[in-house]
Amino acid sequence: MIYRKATDGEHAIGFLDNAGIVYKLRWDEGMRVGRVTPDRRVFRDTRYDERELGSFTEDGLIHSHGLFEGGELGWVEPDGAVIQAGLIFGEEEIGRVEGEAQEAAGAALLLLFLPDEQEETNRANR
Repeated sequence: MIYRKATDGEHAIGFLDNAGIVYKLRWDEGMRVGRVTPDRRVFRDTRYDERELGSFTEDGLIHSHGLFEGGELGWVEPDGAVIQAGLIFGEEEIGRVEGEAQEAAGAALLLLFLPDEQEETNRANR
């Protein structure tokens, strides 16, 4: 399970199944949004294909392949806390993951769910 930290606690936003498929929770149902491969790469589903977003290490360090904001994004703590780190904003706990594939779920949170959330916020503010 993947949880996003909010001002009123935390909310379940998605999950990762045993096959590495990433699902976004919408109306208590899972909608496929991407996948994680056995070699620790994260992909986003697109309309016609998929796009590689980044990767993660065995110990939970998450790396983005972003053209303008690529580099190390953060990590997953042993207790499942997901930390976003950057030069400008410092370190911030943005969510939590639980289950057997914590590193993969944490990478999905930072590489898939967080950018989608930021894009929705940007659209709402236009």
